[in-house]
Amino acid sequence: MSDGASAAVSKASIGPDPLIGRLINERFKISALIARGGMGKVYRAEQAPLGRVCAVKVLNPSYAGDHDPEFHRRFFLEASVAAKLTHPNTVTIFDYGRTEDDVYYMAMEYLEGHTLHRAIRNAGHFPEERVAHVARQICRALREAHSLGVIHRDLKPANIFLVEHGDETDFVKVLDFGLVKNVAAETKGDELTQTGLFMGSPKYMAPEQVRGDRVDARTDIYALGVIMYEMLTGKVPFDRPNSVNILMAHVNEDVPPMRQMNPNIQVSPLIEDAVARCMAKDPDNRFRSMDEVLGALKRVGGGALTQTITGLETGELRALTDGLSKSGSGPQVVPPSTPSGPLGGYTAGTRTSGIPVPIVESAPSSLAPDLPPVRRGLRGAWIATLLAAFAAVGMLGYSAVHPVSSATRTPPPAAPAAVTTPAPRPVAPVLVSLRIVTEPDGATVKEDGVEVCTSTPCDILYKGPDADPTRVHKLTFSRSGYRPESKDVKVGDAPLAVKLTKVPDAPRVVPVARPEAPPATAPPVPTGYKTDIPY
Repeated sequence: MSDGASAAVSKASIGPDPLIGRLINERFKISALIARGGMGKVYRAEQAPLGRVCAVKVLNPSYAGDHDPEFHRRFFLEASVAAKLTHPNTVTIFDYGRTEDDVYYMAMEYLEGHTLHRAIRNAGHFPEERVAHVARQICRALREAHSLGVIHRDLKPANIFLVEHGDETDFVKVLDFGLVKNVAAETKGDELTQTGLFMGSPKYMAPEQVRGDRVDARTDIYALGVIMYEMLTGKVPFDRPNSVNILMAHVNEDVPPMRQMNPNIQVSPLIEDAVARCMAKDPDNRFRSMDEVLGALKRVGGGALTQTITGLETGELRALTDGLSKSGSGPQVVPPSTPSGPLGGYTAGTRTSGIPVPIVESAPSSLAPDLPPVRRGLRGAWIATLLAAFAAVGMLGYSAVHPVSSATRTPPPAAPAAVTTPAPRPVAPVLVSLRIVTEPDGATVKEDGVEVCTSTPCDILYKGPDADPTRVHKLTFSRSGYRPESKDVKVGDAPLAVKLTKVPDAPRVVPVARPEAPPATAPPVPTGYKTDIPY
């Protein structure tokens, strides 16, 4: 099921594994360990009586604890939802359940291949055509899930598997719906929540997911945009020393241009525009569905090639062909509209859902009805160019024989007024981090009696109203052997450094030795008169 299947199997032989050789629920005989992780293990098994090789995912019994009380419930949600997905680009679930001795398992198809994460590391970065090919398959798999009201929420290269399927070496399988969100269940009040726990992988999380806002299909679209960015450049757009800074970057920072991240890449404006729109901070500015993303990715390659050969942008070619269709008039070339978009993609001509109109739509279908769409666009462009040249020659000849006076000459149209594009409105920071350092380290930090840091140094993450730079936060610092300290801070303050004062040791009381009293001596016995009379 993974690259290191043989290595993982060899590791399994180091110590006895109680599940190897066992028959799970009288159907799945475990034969070898494939991979392991913090939540459980994946085994190679054979399904009886079919004799089919499959992969069985088994939960680690020690994983679920007080920190994740809904883990088992979420496991069954993943299994039940994934079992309903039938698209070829989604991993197939055969069975799931729990044994009498509390072994939670999920049986799925056995995959031979490697993760997209490994493929990117091996290749450095992908060419544009391969990126579009892989991304289109991810779109189709997620389109089915979204149609069932299911959001993945943890889409990343490690959860995308590339297998060989016939002569196809990059056949996609989307895995691990472990953080799946069922929108239909949410509307019924059956939403799984975990207070204070970020659900997802920081490098691929959408801003609304970081803020804890409502998520929908556009959250997965953002993650797909990050994945395409990483495939094209070999790097994620935001990579910081710790997860808190990565999450803040997704919310507050602009996406770095691809060529700045990797100067050696060659990408077309079409795919730049598609990636930029997927990664818009505001979900309303992204594609609305995986269908729209798929439509944009289908234009990658052919449209870019046509523009390179003809040297004309979409708006110029559309104006040229529209001019030819008007009787009695020559070609009317209209200047293209101003490029727009986060990465300056081509936006000439009519736009549909923010995507440039492909050149094939500009060429009249009657010019080459027997040719495929891309070749029809090329042929139409060459015919339009030739006709324009003939028309220009004819006009020159006519003007040589019949000169036109300046009085009757039609003045050229006035240049259109320059359109001023308003500057983008800055996004107000809604997620800030406060760095806490104490001397010595290891102090506990509380705010309003609630522990916000178990051991310093640490970063306290504030979001929403708590991120207001004018709000004062009262923090209390405590450490064994030191006096408690209280500080009033604001999130906009510089990193807070607190020096704790050690509690002085109590003076040692040394008992003072008292001089010993001399031993008592018997009084002298009187002698003389009446000494032997007792009265």
